[in-house]
Amino acid sequence: MRQTYARSEQPQFPLFARAAREAAELWLTFAPMTAADWRDLRFRNLIAGLSFDDLSERRQVFDDAFCKRIASAIAHAEVE
Repeated sequence: MRQTYARSEQPQFPLFARAAREAAELWLTFAPMTAADWRDLRFRNLIAGLSFDDLSERRQVFDDAFCKRIASAIAHAEVE
């Protein structure tokens, strides 16, 4: 599901937001571990090999997008 944002709502780090939404989709489809463990694993895989000094903002964007996608699935009864 593609999301569109108003200009002021666009995430500062769109790659991280998109990766988080895709991670949430995978977790919703095939949940091999808890949501938190899956989220953390996918974030670690995403940043592997990247050399950013401070990942805290990127981590926050990732976590927020992951949670929002799972909340949306639950609110719209997409979870079986």
